[in-house]
Amino acid sequence: MPPGQGLNQPSVDPFAFLNEAKKPRKISFGSFNGLSFHRKLMTLGIGLVVLIILILVLKSVFGSNRSVNMPSIYSVLGQEQELINLSTTGSQQSSSSQSYLDFSQTTIASVTTDQNKLITLLSSNGIKVSLRNYVLQPAADAKLTQAIQDSNFDPVYSSVMYTELKLYQTDLSNAYSLNKSAILRSYLKSDYHNTVLLLQMLGSSYG
Repeated sequence: MPPGQGLNQPSVDPFAFLNEAKKPRKISFGSFNGLSFHRKLMTLGIGLVVLIILILVLKSVFGSNRSVNMPSIYSVLGQEQELINLSTTGSQQSSSSQSYLDFSQTTIASVTTDQNKLITLLSSNGIKVSLRNYVLQPAADAKLTQAIQDSNFDPVYSSVMYTELKLYQTDLSNAYSLNKSAILRSYLKSDYHNTVLLLQMLGSSYG
């Protein structure tokens, strides 16, 4: 009997390595990029919550179109346009003093800038502005026209501009209280501050 015959030797498959190579690698869900599965789920959950909060915050910054009280905004825009028109008339009076012209030109630049910023803000949030909805006061323009004819423009203009700037402040205050958007309120507050400076300039120019 050959040596070793009759002994129970373990059978060895010489092609076993081929079978092992063909076995697909098991994907472990216990870790992903160094994080455990539960931590990954927690991270994704936190990220989703943060995203939702961010969307809500951004939405509340301005709000939807319905949250904007457009009548109050149109009153502001109309008063701004009225101030621009009146100041333009004032800047065209060549006989006026330099301080008088400076006030008129400063008012045009300041109010035009404020109006453009407000329109841009509304447009960027999908709100179209129509000039036909502006609230204008033709009586103020008529007073200046009459003052030019009477050669009494300066004192009339000073009085009219004071009144119109005060009306503008009232419109800004009303719009501020009727609209809850934080960014819209910041614009209205800035515009109000500018009217204070214009009134101070008017006072120093005309006494």
